[in-house]
Amino acid sequence: MNLQRLTEVAGGVVRRVCWQLFRICPVKKNKIAVVSFFGRGYSDNPKYITDVLLRDPDLAGKLDIRWMTKKGEETSLPDGVRAVRFGSVAYVYHMSTAKIWIDNARKYYTVKKKNQYYMQTWHGAFGLKKIEADAADTLPAGYLRMAQRDARFTDVMLSNSKTLTKLYREAFWFPQGEIIENGLPRNDILFSATEADRRRTRREIGVKEDRRICLYAPTFRNDGRLGAYDLDYPRLAKALAGRFGGEWTVLLRLHPNVAKAAGGLAADGKTVVDVSAFPDIQRLYTVSDAVVTDYSSVMFDFMQTGRPVLLYASDLESYRKERDFFIPPDSLPFPMAQDNDGMEALIAAFDPEAEQKKTAAFIEKHGFCDSGHAAETAAAWIKEKL
Repeated sequence: MNLQRLTEVAGGVVRRVCWQLFRICPVKKNKIAVVSFFGRGYSDNPKYITDVLLRDPDLAGKLDIRWMTKKGEETSLPDGVRAVRFGSVAYVYHMSTAKIWIDNARKYYTVKKKNQYYMQTWHGAFGLKKIEADAADTLPAGYLRMAQRDARFTDVMLSNSKTLTKLYREAFWFPQGEIIENGLPRNDILFSATEADRRRTRREIGVKEDRRICLYAPTFRNDGRLGAYDLDYPRLAKALAGRFGGEWTVLLRLHPNVAKAAGGLAADGKTVVDVSAFPDIQRLYTVSDAVVTDYSSVMFDFMQTGRPVLLYASDLESYRKERDFFIPPDSLPFPMAQDNDGMEALIAAFDPEAEQKKTAAFIEKHGFCDSGHAAETAAAWIKEKL
């Protein structure tokens, strides 16, 4: 066992001991402990719920919100939210004494008290890939034990569709728990973003107002391979210009699991801009005129803007064997290409009206319910428990 692994094991033992010791500490009725992606900064559904809580005049000056972050992520937090190092003894203390837990991923070893409440917002939401119990054959036994324990602690989950609610019931070990089916907080911005918001986002990513934007946001592969990201960006931009007009910039948004290894994948800062480090993909949706993805739930968020969703999946069959699909790709309303020739042809033949009709039928079939008020509903649930 090397030194790093030994340190990790020792740290885990210390945390477990602290969880037991802090059981005697009283819960503080105004404290909220928040985690996003195991220590990422201000992001995803927890961010948008926290925004609403911070704006609530009834709660002004009364909340003690602790956001659990890894080193360097604390700079993303707004006023009114205090950073705690994820995985530290302080993390265990504040989790042990918070009235409310908010998280978007499973929690490792925890001890939840009877007078604490746990809101699980999840991060993937409605997705193409099989997950949790449906993918049990591909998941480590340790993760499955953790996930089932986490499900037992969960008091409420957030859903944006009838199909996602059914998935929570059947694959998330949550058959009887409370589910708020009123959309995902992170998608509220798709309905509320203003022109000023969009101009600010463009300034931050360095794309001028006169350029149209296509966001390329593929998911990761389990083995970290990069070969599937062989989309020809200049050719993509040219095809989009030929079909829709204007000059196009491709925003490259790689999954955090592969972003560093990919090294920007030939981003030149004009035709291709690497935005993998941009903290909020939802803000990127608001400035994008089209999205290209593969198997990511990005497609189901962005489709609600009414703008084109295009799929590029050059490793469809190998990915099918690796992860399998919750929803068959051929049942999706979005056109798919498996090579660059196919992508160019797909764009040339794109029919916006026909695609919008297919997407509307898909939304109706699965009972999507995003309307721009999900964060408010989640915050109201929290406020009631406080």
